[in-house]
This record gives sequence, structure tokens and C-alpha cells, in this order.
Amino acid sequence: MHDRATSPALFDSPAKVLSTEAVLRRLFWKLLFRGRAAQHAASHQARKHMGLGISMLLFGVFGAVPAVLAPTLETFTFASVLHAWTLMFASLTLAANAGTMLFMKEEAEILLHRPVTPRQLLRAKIAVLVCFALLLALSLNAIGMVAGLWSKGATYAFIPAHFVSTVLLMVFCSACIVLVYNLCLKWMGRERLDNVLAGLQSLLAVVMVVGAQILPRALGMKDLTSIEAFSPWALALPPVWFGALDSVVSGSGASPRLLIAAGTGLAATALVSWFAFGVLGSAYGKGLMALNEMANPVESATQPRGKRLKQLLNLPLLRWWLRDTTEKQAFMLTTAYMFRDREMKLRLYPGIAPLLVMPFIMVLTSSSGDRTERFSWLQAFMACYMGIIPLQAMLLLQRSEHWRATALFHIAPLSHWAPLFHGTRKAVLALLTLPMLVLQSAVMAVIQKSPVPLVMMLPALFFLPTFSLTPALMGTWLPLAKPPEEQRDPSMGCVLMLAVTLVSAFIGVASWWTWKEGWFWAFLVGEALVMSGAFYMLNSVIRRTPWEGRETEGN
Repeated sequence: MHDRATSPALFDSPAKVLSTEAVLRRLFWKLLFRGRAAQHAASHQARKHMGLGISMLLFGVFGAVPAVLAPTLETFTFASVLHAWTLMFASLTLAANAGTMLFMKEEAEILLHRPVTPRQLLRAKIAVLVCFALLLALSLNAIGMVAGLWSKGATYAFIPAHFVSTVLLMVFCSACIVLVYNLCLKWMGRERLDNVLAGLQSLLAVVMVVGAQILPRALGMKDLTSIEAFSPWALALPPVWFGALDSVVSGSGASPRLLIAAGTGLAATALVSWFAFGVLGSAYGKGLMALNEMANPVESATQPRGKRLKQLLNLPLLRWWLRDTTEKQAFMLTTAYMFRDREMKLRLYPGIAPLLVMPFIMVLTSSSGDRTERFSWLQAFMACYMGIIPLQAMLLLQRSEHWRATALFHIAPLSHWAPLFHGTRKAVLALLTLPMLVLQSAVMAVIQKSPVPLVMMLPALFFLPTFSLTPALMGTWLPLAKPPEEQRDPSMGCVLMLAVTLVSAFIGVASWWTWKEGWFWAFLVGEALVMSGAFYMLNSVIRRTPWEGRETEGN
């Protein structure tokens, strides 16, 4: 029997009965913030979630950053900066949530056999995504809309004009995301969709970080006074379109280039929305059903991913490193989740992808005169800063939608939880951290035309294994054993990030200075001895840490 208090709108008088799309919108709005777990782990514990109000408050604080530029810029330029800022923050947040909301395998079984059409399903999801993005975007632009009145040439019509253009920008972004995801599902099929979604979000994160540094130089914006200061191909950028729309609607300008840019923004929004919400709407149901279809057993049995993993584990070095059977199985489990589980990929890769490009951003922002000396210590610092990758990955790998299955760990004949932790840690080091470190150093060596970045990578090889032990110092660590909705301790994450930054800076400066003075190899030997001792001590602490879950169950 249903409880009227939990869903009053569904049990009101017939005149107040909600439509199908209204019910779907309410459902998807709850799922967007509450998560999709049917039952919460440790229901006796009250978990705190960051509410929408706090998110809007944080976005409002971030919006104060571009607002300080208002008195120095023309209305068009300031509006373009606001839209670029909005595109970076609000759109990235929207992209991170859109993939999970649009394509959930279970929804086809639950909803599509009911009197719910695919178009209704898609429209309800789009309405929630646009509303969510618009709330974040308006929070981000609240201070900027008022500050824009002090921009050069602004009128009081700037506030309503910027409100309208922000709404159109979020509709455009939502339509682009829906269009890209639908096309990926239509052309690439179910098997490749998960990788594509994770790749797109990672690419978007990288583009947002790199674009903030590259675009001002590439566009030739030396004085940022008017649209004429922009390179002609800047008219292809969405922030310029909607910034021009601000200027035209508010009456601050009406030059031919402004009119062309504003018209392009309106036309692009209408065209993309028509394709995403109209043309591909009928194909959405078929794509959702395809997500729920079982893969061909023959194809699944012969997938090259499993063969490659077996070949990898047969390498002499890995076979020696994973000689413990439990560690090897944890390594294989972690590898499967990192490269096959959609939820894990969507949380993991977009977060670590920008770390790969940070050194190149610093190089681009440095002047040519000090670039040679900065390269050495910068590369050593960034190599050690890769220690944030295993920390971030281990925090994410501790949580999964399949956390109930980890009850097997508690009944398995295991003497301690440490081998499970070490197997996961080694998978992160071998398959994520080391490849990113080598790739970053190799690209920097090519840019610098010198082997020095490869040499500066060596201190990190001794630092990373030791620092990767720190997540287990906080207590029993089991892979995939906590639900994603469980509250994390943000203070501990901040402490770990601060520690990584300080240690990375120290080792980076020491590596650069000893290389410059000719003592680098002696420093490397000393670091190896110190890190070996630290590794032994931390590992001893981990082995002495009791298995908390088992003690609780035994009492």
C-alpha cells in the first residue's frame, strides 16, 4: 500500500493528477540528486549530501571571478567572458551527469513496457537536464549580470538580455550533449558506448582546462576592446555568439560582425535542438533497448580485452610483482572495473585527464626566456604530483554500485585485507599512473628536444609507490565495498592533496637543484633509501591494522 505522504501528487483528486511527463520529470529530478541505489547501505547512519542550494552558492562564488573584469571591458567582451566561464563550469557539470541520466540499462525493462513512449522519456530527461544546467548557470552569472551594468557601453537592458542568452546557451549545450550521445549510440552501438561516454567527458575536461589558456593567445585578443579585436575565426566559438547576442539585444552594439555572430548563435541553437530533440527522438527508444540487450555469448567469450589482460599478467615482471594469489585476483578485479564499468569510468577518467595536460599549460604560459630552466623543475614537480592519481583513483575504487557483492570478502578464507588493497593499488600504479607519467615525460622531452624530462621522471618512480600506501592508513580498505552515495570525508581528501603538493614541490625543487649542481644521482640514491624505509614502515602499519568489518560481525 502506498504512503500518501511520500508522493502526495499521485494520490490527489483527479483534477490534480500529474501527466506522464510530469511524473517522469519528478522522478528523474530525484534520481539526479539522490542516486540510483534502491537501498542505502548502513541505513541506520544518516548521510549528508551536498544539496542543490549549496551547489548554487558555490557556483555563485565562482561567478565573482569574471565579474571583476566588468569595468575594464566592453559589454560584448564581458558577456563573452561570462559565457565562456559558464561553458567551462556549468557545461562540464552537465556533461558529467547527462551520460548516466540518458542511458541507464535498467530503464528499458522498468519503463518502456508501460504506456511511456521514448519521446516522452527523452523530453522528460531533457527538461530535467536543462533545468539543472540553467540553475547552475544562473547562479554562476548572478553577480556578473549585475556587474555587467558597469561594463563599457552597457545599458540597463543588459540584465534581461544576458538572462535570455544564458538560457539559450544552456539549451544549446544540453542539445549538443544529447545529440552527441545519441549519435554515439546509433553509430557505435552498445559495446562501445561506455568507452565513448568516458572519453567524451575526459576530452571535455581537458578542452576546458587547455582552452582557458590557449584561446586568448590563439584568437589574437591583445586589448579585448571589441569584436574587431578577435580573429575572424572566433565567430565559430559559442561564447562569442551569445556574447554578441547580449550586445545586440541590450542595444550596446549592432556592427555587422555582432549581428552575424548573434544570428549564428540563434541558428545553431535552433538547428542542434531540432536534431537532438526531434529528429533523433524516435531513435532514442531503440537505443535504450539496445543498451539492455545481452551481448553475444560467443563474442563475449572471445573478446580481446580478456586475452590482453592474461597476456599482461604473464609478463615476467608482473608475474613476480603479483606472486600473491589474492593480490593477483584483486588486480584483475580492479582492471575490469577501471576499463569496463561505465560508472567507474565516468567518475575516474574525467577527473584525472586534466593532470596530463597541466605541464603543457604551464609551458605555454611561461615566457621564452625562463622556459629552459623552468622545464627541469616543473617536470620533476609534475612527475611527483602524479601521486594524486593513485589517491584519487583509490578513493573512487572504494565505491561501486555493486558494493553488496563485496560481502564475499568477509566470508572468504582471507587472513587480512591488505592483499586486496595492494592488488588494487598495483593495478592503479601499473595501468594508470605509470603510463601517464611516461607519456607526459616523453612528450615533454620531444617539446624540449632533450632527455632531461625523462631523467626528471626517475624521482617519481621512487615516490609514487610509497605515497600510494596512504589511503590504507585511514583504516580497513576494501575495493568496491562502499556505495557511491556514502558521504566522503572532504577534509581528509584536502589533507592528502596538500601533502602531495608539498612533497612534490620539495622533490621537484631538490631534483632540479641537484641536477643543476651535478649531485642528481647521489640525490636519487638517497631518495630511494628514504622511500624504501618509509614504504617498509607504512606497510607494517597496514599489516597491523585489524579488519574492522570482521571484528564487528564477530561480536
